[in-house]
Amino acid sequence: MDYSPLNRKRFTILFILLCVFFSGLLVRVGYLVFFNDREIAFKNGERILRGAIYDRRGIELALSIDSSTIGIYPGNVYDPNFTAVQISPYLDIPPEKIESLIREKSRYFLLKREIDDTTASRIMEMALPGVRREREFKRVYPHGSLAASLVGFTGMDDDKALSGLEYYYNQELMTPTEADSTRGANVHLTLDGLIQFKLEKALGKRFEETGAKRAVGLLMEIHTGRILAMASFPSFDPNRYSSFEEYSHTNWAIRHVYEPGSTMKIFLASILLNENLIHPNEKFDCPGYVDYGKTRIKCTHVHGKVNLEEILQYSCNAGIIKAAAKIPNDVLYEYMKRFRFGDRSGLLPNESVGYMPILNKWTPTTPMFMAIGQGISVTPIQLVASAASIVNGGRFITPRVVSHITDSYGEVLHEFQSEETPVGIKEYSTERLLKAMTRVVQAGTGKNAYIQEYSIAGKTGTGQKAVSGRGYQDGLWSASFLGFFPADKPKVVGLILFDEPRGDSHTGGGLAAPVFREVVENIIPIIEQGERTVNVNLPKLDRKPLSGKSERVPDLIGRSKREVVELLAPLGVPYKLHGSGFCYEQDPAPGSSYEEKRINVFFQ
Repeated sequence: MDYSPLNRKRFTILFILLCVFFSGLLVRVGYLVFFNDREIAFKNGERILRGAIYDRRGIELALSIDSSTIGIYPGNVYDPNFTAVQISPYLDIPPEKIESLIREKSRYFLLKREIDDTTASRIMEMALPGVRREREFKRVYPHGSLAASLVGFTGMDDDKALSGLEYYYNQELMTPTEADSTRGANVHLTLDGLIQFKLEKALGKRFEETGAKRAVGLLMEIHTGRILAMASFPSFDPNRYSSFEEYSHTNWAIRHVYEPGSTMKIFLASILLNENLIHPNEKFDCPGYVDYGKTRIKCTHVHGKVNLEEILQYSCNAGIIKAAAKIPNDVLYEYMKRFRFGDRSGLLPNESVGYMPILNKWTPTTPMFMAIGQGISVTPIQLVASAASIVNGGRFITPRVVSHITDSYGEVLHEFQSEETPVGIKEYSTERLLKAMTRVVQAGTGKNAYIQEYSIAGKTGTGQKAVSGRGYQDGLWSASFLGFFPADKPKVVGLILFDEPRGDSHTGGGLAAPVFREVVENIIPIIEQGERTVNVNLPKLDRKPLSGKSERVPDLIGRSKREVVELLAPLGVPYKLHGSGFCYEQDPAPGSSYEEKRINVFFQ
């Protein structure tokens, strides 16, 4: 044998290459044994069952159920044609398509997801080589769109939270507890499903009638900060969220920023009363406007001589501006900060932040416009939380929507408490303010919220909307009603808001107040009864995607056939689906104009 230096060098190189090859082979085998199998096993029963989300009565708003997926190992299939023919009837996929996929693919692939367990069991009973079943969990929302923008949703894999409380409490919902290592914790809300249903039904109907850009409804316990209902329109069904525009997924109760308009007058009135800056029967003249230099702020009518109660009753701009002039700027600013204007309420992490100008940037007209709710902006949740502090003994209570977290046996793992900070509103001020706001509903701008048997206190808000760079625009309005009930000893504060309503009615009194009345009329027994009712069956709230054709073809790549159908059906254009599985090609391309021609979608 030749042991020359050249041959020894060749032998060394060959030995190194063999070592590298076998090392790579060992790594691959290790991955398949320890990682790939673990991934499959994870989907086959070792996954964590996502915890449920309940309302305060125990009504299930979100839960996970068993689901199956059929997968194929092409290398283990002895007869692709026989296998395809056998499983085709169960999956509603042509046998030739299944056979083609088996022959084309070299790696394990998912053939069809979300198969019911009975069908999957029948397939597995045939014991076909290379065909396997993966057990998965499917997230379902039993009551459709009920509280959808608040609860949120997950993707097809229920461990992938995408929005809402599902996202914020994903760790708790997916973390096993000591009591059960296979299930995540359950999240219990302060939300009352019955009240939520009544609110959404009334608000949704009026939203569709007005053609508003958006609408918000909120109800919160005044003394605890617990959210009883939170509705946002346009809404959607989280069971088929991809059928709805992303705009409809937004929780506008915490994201919408707007100028509060005349609802701000109650805050100025509370400061005037609290600081004893106004005499009980002091009158202010309203000629129908207020002038400051070249600036003229108009009133809805010539109200003549009005006291504070009448200013609120008639929503008099001139009266509140003249009365508010008695408040020193530093005092006004301090109170506004205590009310948390320009800050988040603390309910959820992704709240928008309103706007309040800092004191050193105020001009002489800043307090004037602030008195009528202009030059300052709020979110619905921030306004409601601030309003509660006027009538609850002078405490700003951080609102909350999650009550507690439990394990699968009902043991409480964590209980949430609201934080309180003093605002300093005295009982005397509250009594006078409630009396004035009760008059608003009995005989003022809020009379459409009046209920004879049940007293309501409140304030209307009607404000022109400004467009950046162009100022306030005719025809763009924000209509709201902020209410408290029962008026003598309020338990609940609520807000109804319509943003950019269309049609003749655009005032808070004409549009929002009637909705508030309808909601209160329907929930009085629920409020009085409390949480005693346990077994409740709610009708499913079904939301249809917004009508109207899109001018562009949506991106369908990577979506299942079901998701593609849900996206294309509302467009009202012809389409044809080719194959099964997941979309890998489409014609026309995403973003192009379909111009009424057929959309072809190819799956594998």
